[in-house]
Amino acid sequence: MPISARTVTRGLLRKGFRLTESRHRRFRYYKLNGERTRVVTLTSHGSDRDLDDRLLARMSRQLHLTRRQFDDLIDCRLAQDDFEAMLRRDGFIR
Repeated sequence: MPISARTVTRGLLRKGFRLTESRHRRFRYYKLNGERTRVVTLTSHGSDRDLDDRLLARMSRQLHLTRRQFDDLIDCRLAQDDFEAMLRRDGFIR
């Protein structure tokens, strides 16, 4: 099911991601203590459009999540500390 780019952006920013603009919109995750990580996802410009399932699946893989976990992260059903614990458990952050 498509999700608006604005909803995805708001959800990621609430969970500790920071946005940088380049050719793409790059979201990099920063740990709860403010430390930069290598966990990154990209979207294209155009914040008023819906992101299709293919792009959302790609973003979820970039964040080392299932699509369902990604939806939960965006909708605030997956807490930031739980997301960070998953990344730590799987060796993506220290």
